[in-house]
Amino acid sequence: MHRQLLEHAKAVARFAPVRPAVKAGLRAALATFVPMAVGTALNLPGGLWLAVGGFNTSFVDKGGSYHARARAMGGTALAAAVAAVVGGLVSMHPALSIPLTLLWVTAWSFAGVYGAAANTTGNIAATTFVIAVALPVDGPRAALLSGATLLAGAAWAMVLSLVLWPIRPYRPARKAVAACFEAVADYAEALSRVCQGAREDAWQALIQEQHGRIRETLEVARTTLTATRQGRVERGRGERLLVLLEAADAMFMGLIALQEDLESLGPPVSGPVGDPRAAAAVALLDFANTARDLVRLTQQEGRSRRPQPAWDGRALSGAIMDLDARGLVTRLERARLRDVARLVTELRERADVALDTACRLPGPVAPGTLPPTRELAEEPSPSLWEPVRAHLTMESEVLRHALRVGLTTTAAVWISSIFRPNHSYWVTLTVLTVMQPYTGPTVLKALQRVLGTVVGGILAIAVASWLQDPRAMMGLLFCTAALCVSLIPLNYGLFTVFATLTFVLLAEIGSGDWTLAPVRIVNTLIGGALALAGTFFLWQRSEEERFPSQMAEALRADREFFDVLASAWQRGQAPESLALAEARRKLGLATINAETSFQRLLNEPRWSTEALEPLMTLLAFTRRFAAVCTLLASRRSVPSTPAVLEALARFGRAMDGTLEDLAEAVLHGSRPRPLPAFDALLGWNVPTPDAAGLALGTEAPLLQSQLERLARQASVLHGAATRRLEALVHTPPASQPSTTSET
Repeated sequence: MHRQLLEHAKAVARFAPVRPAVKAGLRAALATFVPMAVGTALNLPGGLWLAVGGFNTSFVDKGGSYHARARAMGGTALAAAVAAVVGGLVSMHPALSIPLTLLWVTAWSFAGVYGAAANTTGNIAATTFVIAVALPVDGPRAALLSGATLLAGAAWAMVLSLVLWPIRPYRPARKAVAACFEAVADYAEALSRVCQGAREDAWQALIQEQHGRIRETLEVARTTLTATRQGRVERGRGERLLVLLEAADAMFMGLIALQEDLESLGPPVSGPVGDPRAAAAVALLDFANTARDLVRLTQQEGRSRRPQPAWDGRALSGAIMDLDARGLVTRLERARLRDVARLVTELRERADVALDTACRLPGPVAPGTLPPTRELAEEPSPSLWEPVRAHLTMESEVLRHALRVGLTTTAAVWISSIFRPNHSYWVTLTVLTVMQPYTGPTVLKALQRVLGTVVGGILAIAVASWLQDPRAMMGLLFCTAALCVSLIPLNYGLFTVFATLTFVLLAEIGSGDWTLAPVRIVNTLIGGALALAGTFFLWQRSEEERFPSQMAEALRADREFFDVLASAWQRGQAPESLALAEARRKLGLATINAETSFQRLLNEPRWSTEALEPLMTLLAFTRRFAAVCTLLASRRSVPSTPAVLEALARFGRAMDGTLEDLAEAVLHGSRPRPLPAFDALLGWNVPTPDAAGLALGTEAPLLQSQLERLARQASVLHGAATRRLEALVHTPPASQPSTTSET
């Protein structure tokens, strides 16, 4: 338990590896303080609602296409304005505040069924409502004025974000696609370092660090480009950006395959002839530089001169030929090295296509000048009521969270109505902000919120005792507001420090009461305690219960990816690129979901960590299995003799059944069936000249080696699933050789 407390402390202070959102911070500060300054100068009522409308509407702007941003900001502004009006009307009838808070907060928390953007809008509508309830108005006219004033502040924020900033419709898509090339360049550089003699575990670390991050970057670019192109007649830039996105995805797949080949070569050796891995490492660094050229070309406006990369696979091919001529490599090593050279050459070909496309981004598209691409279809939108019907069950995390938040917020309103603390809405705002759908993130956010509020409150006390000139204070608060939004991507605790400092001092300026910092701290402590109590006692569901289903989905996605390959082998053909890309994308997303679930599991309060090792192995080798499949998919052909095809068919059927059995075992906590004898299925050890194994070994030693590697990955997954069951039932491990390492 002490170790876990230490981990939570580290998580509270951990900074995300990103840059501060400086522009977003400045924009949020302008959106908040400009309408307040105008309202103060003109003696307009409702300065608070001007600030709330500007800040919240600016906060909801998460980037992306301008159409999507305008829709999100406008929808949030309308929802918040309605919440301000309804909350103001409810404040006139205290007896209604408790039941209507329960209905309103629960309903808007349930809006998460429509996705992340709707969830953000729902949170803002709920927080605006509880603020309005805590600030009684004189009559319906004043309530309507609150909503109108909030809309005015929101309109200013939208003008600031969408009009006063330069409007370039494709700029978000350009930046998103450029981020893909940046991520690919980082991967290539890291792979170059690892292949030159890093520790054996560095290969696995590279997969864990890079694969999920790049897949997420590709998905963001895909969504942004789809939204940008929606409803546009102009096709030049959109089509070229689509080509570039597919090129980045193909480069990512090529690097995965290249990593598998390089790892299979073993550690570097010294001898009279240079190691080809050095040539491969140089080629990877050159490729990374080319990818960074693509970052620049994709982001900038206007035509550019095309760079001429000086690298290709010839140096690597020459080193391989030299080794072969001296008889220093076996047949299998020669096949592996030639495959490395092939993959490097394909990377160069993809880079050439991408460079040609990026240099002509602004111009019109001439027929036949672009390679064929698959259109990025927008995800089909379900009917309005379909998500609601699907989540009207207590098995739904969204419904459980909505009820949990609604009841806890209502309890906060009830406590406030009895004890009537000063600025009681700080209690309810803390509840709404801290409570997350999952236990681990709720605990982390509660710690960050409470600690950040204490630090921010102490700073507010110090500032208020030193500076009480309202004009000087407003200048300082503009800076702190910009800081708090800028620091959100880095650490939520830092955001809370400066948000507390900003809004406590704003409240003190408005009320003339310079002692509100302790009130903020006490109210935050009360709200944090209520949020944790609601999380732990109202329909809590541990991540240990959710993770098996996510892990099973990832294993089934592995099976579907492999099935695309196996089906093509049975036809004696190369797999279809479209089916392969879709299966690979589905696998990447399923694995990201499983890894996210596992991270939430790590953040939950736990008394023991003994069952975590098998789960970590399952996650790691699900990606390893996919990496070998990616390498197999990069093959342009497979041996087509009947004996070999029959052996591949037997192997494919056995692997398909094994992965489905592993998924079922992980999902239900059962013992997986014994593994098939993959060697015997392929006949690798059959001595007769006509055997499938001999034919396979003669015609495709590299394919044989890669399939052996795939079978070893399945063996590791099988061992991890078995150890997980043994940890669940607290029985000593079965006597069997360890399968947690793979060479």
